[in-house]
Amino acid sequence: MLIQIDGTFIIALLSFLIFLFIIKTILFKPVVKMLEERDSFYSKNQRMETESKEKTKNLLNEKQEAIKKSKEEASLIIKSITQKAKQEASFEIKKAKETQKDEIKKNKEQLLNEKNFTKQEIKEQMSLFVNEIMSKVLNQKVEAQLDDNEIKEQLNI
Repeated sequence: MLIQIDGTFIIALLSFLIFLFIIKTILFKPVVKMLEERDSFYSKNQRMETESKEKTKNLLNEKQEAIKKSKEEASLIIKSITQKAKQEASFEIKKAKETQKDEIKKNKEQLLNEKNFTKQEIKEQMSLFVNEIMSKVLNQKVEAQLDDNEIKEQLNI
């Protein structure tokens, strides 16, 4: 059976060609356009993803640098404050030592004065005591003066 080319074949061929043209314009062009838009959308999203990853990486690096810088600054501030506190403590200790030295000096002077006063008091009391004993022993009033050497000898000072 050979193909016979008659009017039906030509009409069928023309109908088929018209059908292909209509399908191409109605179906294929929108589908191809939709596929191109989808590819464009995916490539755009992929670019955005890559850019976002890069931005995120950069932000993380910046954050780490900022944290590192902040730690260094905090360390310097702490070191500065510690040094200042040590200096202030040293100054306060020195001031307290000087105050104590002055107080010790005052107390020594006070004790020395009290010692001298006590010595004088003992000297006077011994003098009175000696005079009284001598007066009772001799039955007459005697007023003798004792010097420091005699008192030291008697008290073994």
